[in-house]
Amino acid sequence: MAGLIVSTLDPALRAAYQRAIYAIFASPGAEFRIGEPSDILDAMMAMNHVRCAAFISSASVRGVATPENERRLADFLLGSQLDDLSTSAKYRVYRGEGRDPDGKWTAEPSVLIMGIPRAECEALGRRLEQNAIVFIEKGQPPELVVLV
Repeated sequence: MAGLIVSTLDPALRAAYQRAIYAIFASPGAEFRIGEPSDILDAMMAMNHVRCAAFISSASVRGVATPENERRLADFLLGSQLDDLSTSAKYRVYRGEGRDPDGKWTAEPSVLIMGIPRAECEALGRRLEQNAIVFIEKGQPPELVVLV
């Protein structure tokens, strides 16, 4: 079929992303989940005068857990890729983490990027070799966007 995109994301991994708790380190802090509308996210977008945001991690490559030193390096690389965004005031960036509600995997350092267009965040996720990102539009529930 022409134009059909087939995801190679393992169904168990997709389910883990769907169940995850996404935490934002802000004042006050906030948590959200895929598919569940969030008044807090909507309020944050309103405060930042944007209509969309994205939550992205670099803590693992293609969903494979990494040793702690690799996790720190991945977090540093994500931060360095976003430094120019923060200093230019183009986007507001909040630190956060993705958490397993069952505690089976270590929380993954992540960021919430306010105002980043979907295509730009998808490109960033691919550069960081991520399986997926979370995209949020004001008034809509957060959406898992599979990149593989």
